[in-house]
Amino acid sequence: MRIFLQKNDQQAWKWITQGYEKAFSYFDFETIIIDDLKKIDASKEYYIFYREDGVNDSTIDILKNSKQAYLYVQPNHFPYHWGQHPSWQCSVSKENITKLNSFDNIKKWTFCSDLSFFNLWNDVHIMPLAYDSISYQSKEVADYKYDICFIGGFADNGFNEKIKNMQEVLGAFIESGLKCGFSVNGNVSHEIENSVLNESKISLNIHDLYQRVVGLDSNERTFKSLGCNGLLLCDYVKQVKDLFPFCYCSNNPKDLIDKAREYCYLSINDLNEIKQKNKIFISENHTYIKRVEKFISLK
Repeated sequence: MRIFLQKNDQQAWKWITQGYEKAFSYFDFETIIIDDLKKIDASKEYYIFYREDGVNDSTIDILKNSKQAYLYVQPNHFPYHWGQHPSWQCSVSKENITKLNSFDNIKKWTFCSDLSFFNLWNDVHIMPLAYDSISYQSKEVADYKYDICFIGGFADNGFNEKIKNMQEVLGAFIESGLKCGFSVNGNVSHEIENSVLNESKISLNIHDLYQRVVGLDSNERTFKSLGCNGLLLCDYVKQVKDLFPFCYCSNNPKDLIDKAREYCYLSINDLNEIKQKNKIFISENHTYIKRVEKFISLK
């Protein structure tokens, strides 16, 4: 069976698409990346994995005629002021939303855990991000190179609000005396990132301001940190705390540093026991393979 996945070079979506591409391949789908729905060869049965921003009047029938389509949808409204930006605006007309809602083969989904923002879409499934357990491999080490690690980018989502959060938290950790394996906008390869995550006692995560305030979604680093490293300190985002109540979350850098020191004082055996428990939880519940398994089960 073929599945057509939308090409997207946007920083976050590039890795998300790669995670899903490999997970669909795991289930023996023939994965094909396309940049336009109209390029689909419909001579055989096919599935589609696409975002609503690639849907228009001329592509509605392509979705309708697929065996199954998994359509990522945006909220129809979003909290001020973020709702003013195209990154958080639904691009599909009300007329086409009505059509898409009527097609049983189209399964609509979102990262968001609050569906009240999707007031025009029907039957939206919540699918948070996940850990790419195919691209990243976890291993237990006996001698850690870093106390805490962070690898990421500013990822300006339209209002450039994340940079302040990152400067505040990362700056405090750098001055704390802990051994920090940090890289920001460093274009670090998967291989190096994988090594740093494995060679660190703790992983650190920082979200965008809207994620802290609204709390309805979380970034991919949440899942990657827990799946590969096993121990996460994170700024407070409601979805993170709801999904992972065992994860320590705070927007106060001092509290995060104090908790990091607490973990670093543990014996290697005790530290690894905590990490291994969390890794197992992720592998059983929050990998892209598990997400695809759920997609396939939707009828």
